[in-house]
Amino acid sequence: MTINVRMAVCTALLVFFSSLSVFASSSPVRIMIKPASGQVVAIRYQTETQARGAWKEVDAAHPVLLLEAFDSEEDILFVQQKEKNQDWSRSYEYRYDTKTNSWNATLPDPKKPLFIDSMDIKPYALFPTGSSSTLCSSVFGGAVKLNLSVDEHNPLYGYGEAAYSRGPSKSDWVDMMQAINISAGFGYKLRLGKNMEIAPELGYGLVLHLLDGDHDQDGTDSLEAFVDQQVRLALNFNYSLCDEHEFFIAPLGILLFEKSRVAALYGVQAGMRFNF
Repeated sequence: MTINVRMAVCTALLVFFSSLSVFASSSPVRIMIKPASGQVVAIRYQTETQARGAWKEVDAAHPVLLLEAFDSEEDILFVQQKEKNQDWSRSYEYRYDTKTNSWNATLPDPKKPLFIDSMDIKPYALFPTGSSSTLCSSVFGGAVKLNLSVDEHNPLYGYGEAAYSRGPSKSDWVDMMQAINISAGFGYKLRLGKNMEIAPELGYGLVLHLLDGDHDQDGTDSLEAFVDQQVRLALNFNYSLCDEHEFFIAPLGILLFEKSRVAALYGVQAGMRFNF
């Protein structure tokens, strides 16, 4: 949200607040808020010393906030707005000044041009298909993924991922197949409901294969390593448990570009997302 929009919201709120007197009382105080734009579909708020409680949500068409037992000397009014197919904005903070009978607003800090938006921790399972199925039957692994956002209101995001996997080999001369891979790519978030969204992702990276076995067939096991390029495709289904945590599950497909052929694997990944 730009500085101009933030200032417009701040000014609009102060216009409504300026004529009110708020005290610590059991009597609720009703406040009407003007949405920042016509694209805002919902507003949510809470009042405490910190924004850690449950949010109360109102429709943007009837943006009336009901402040119950608001303590003007201690409590802070936290307000967030939501545009269609977007995440909630960062919090606007409003403190009531009993000396001047007016509200002082603190605008949310602008986000950096590029920053780590969230972190995913996920296990996954892959199954080779086609000619790749003659080498191994399954691969299991885990990954850590960092999601990067340029703009909190832009559904397009980037990511970087590191993963480790291993699985038994079908070959007589290889005992265990291991792999370390890194990839980077981008995704696009599409909102499905209040707590649901889907996000197709496309990534590219490198895979370091580690094969432990008797490669020379001389009776002695050794470790052999080689690198392949990879393309990763995923379709994440995200469910928001709260502002800080999300659960996700996604079908996953990988293409490995080897010297003489292209190997394909498919499977599923699931895990937890930690929002910063």
